[in-house]
Amino acid sequence: MSLETRIDNIFALWQRGLCPGGQVLVRQHGKVLYSKNFGYANLEHQIPVTSQTVFHVASVSKQITVLALLLLQEEGKVNIDDDVRTYLPDLISFTEPVTVRQMMNNISGIRDQWEALIYHGVRIDDTITQRDLKNIITKQKKLNFPPGSKYLYSNSNFTLIAEIVERISGQSFASYAEQRIFKPLGMSHTVIRDTYWQMIPKKAYSYHDNGEGTFTWNVLNYGAYGATSLHTTAEDFMKVLENYRHPKVGSQATIDLMMQRPTLTDGTLSGYGGGLMLGEYQGHPFLEHGGADAAFRAHIMRFPSDDLDIVLLANTQSMPMNLLARRVAQVMLDLVEEKPDLLPYLREETQRAKAGLFVNLGVPDVVHIAEEHGLMMRGKTPLRHLEHNRYRLGYGLTEYLFTQEGLVSVTGPTVTKYTYLADKMIPAEVALPLCGYYYSEELESRYEILYRDGFLYVKHFRHGEHRLYKASGDNTTYFAWNGEVNGILKFIADEKDRYSKIKLSGGRVLDLELQRVQR
Repeated sequence: MSLETRIDNIFALWQRGLCPGGQVLVRQHGKVLYSKNFGYANLEHQIPVTSQTVFHVASVSKQITVLALLLLQEEGKVNIDDDVRTYLPDLISFTEPVTVRQMMNNISGIRDQWEALIYHGVRIDDTITQRDLKNIITKQKKLNFPPGSKYLYSNSNFTLIAEIVERISGQSFASYAEQRIFKPLGMSHTVIRDTYWQMIPKKAYSYHDNGEGTFTWNVLNYGAYGATSLHTTAEDFMKVLENYRHPKVGSQATIDLMMQRPTLTDGTLSGYGGGLMLGEYQGHPFLEHGGADAAFRAHIMRFPSDDLDIVLLANTQSMPMNLLARRVAQVMLDLVEEKPDLLPYLREETQRAKAGLFVNLGVPDVVHIAEEHGLMMRGKTPLRHLEHNRYRLGYGLTEYLFTQEGLVSVTGPTVTKYTYLADKMIPAEVALPLCGYYYSEELESRYEILYRDGFLYVKHFRHGEHRLYKASGDNTTYFAWNGEVNGILKFIADEKDRYSKIKLSGGRVLDLELQRVQR
């Protein structure tokens, strides 16, 4: 089987008639070995994806933001080892010193803007501007952890870096990136979208795939940049990877700095450098980054020792892009396909999928299964029974294996365990002391805990009312999920054994305190 056919097969899902798809570009030793466009950029008008179709690439933007910052450092206008207050004193309310270098390496401890905004009361389908993001970042009075001690992905870091670029350069971030990066590299179809009403020629629309071939328009309705909002093509972005190979914009020292893994305070190496994820795949060093906003998906991957570059851009969420990039690498580098060991989870007896919340509390992450018209569904996507306790999520690449404890999610070689959270009634003597109103100055928002018919609920004026699920044996830790974001609520007692505050934690916001207040 030819190389072309093998890669074609990886993207077979984007070749099923009128469907969204994407661009795939593979280059090795400076030579393009595979370049194809799949599906449609606009389903309503049946406009196919071409090599000039422009895609929103979400967090792939972060490396451009870091490169812009480091160009200013080359000019002596910025020092990344300065405290962020040196450049943005009016946007910082926490007391700990945080360096710009720690921000670009995602080890700053600054809470994530998107999660904080949602906890504040913004819904992800609201229109969101750069000012909204700066406002929520400015309210932060505590960090997730001491700077430099851990890696935790936070979009806030790159929003702040973009603000530094604007203030020091005296230009808008979009203009600076255009003049200093895109034009010199010949990226003629690339822009930073800094307002949600900005028109971008030849831009793809994004479509949610329900896993059964029904597509709905997934609107991208914010104008925020630094952490996101780069719009580009696969051919244009390949020029960024070429710049890593032979620097034209920025010195070799600057490019090396972006690819440097920082050492944490405990002596271990982090896997995130300057806007890039760094590691090894089957013994081959790589740099990569993915992106996901609305239904747009993107993934770029470079193997420096093999001089192999992979760019994947899509206007649908139907396939996990990091897995597809690795499958392309397997073809190009003659690597063995990684397969998970499922024997511990396979059951010979048929075990029916059940509805409910399945939670990985360590992240936290949730899989919500509901029963609709006799079908088990995750969101809009049905689960199809394969055999015994195995189900496939739509026609995608994810399987669920239902077990006595919960379920196991399998996507390629990645296996993730989720525990079933039983919807158990809570005794009044346990629940009532937790009830009341709790307020956070950082969020400028209030939550109510209430008890009704044997269950605890959390209520918010924008997010509505949602069930709390007991997540520990001590009656103080509960899990909440509202369809957009999840969180762990830990009730904290004072010296009089009165529950006086809640510590709220999500994936990228840790131990945010809400104090009990009067109504």
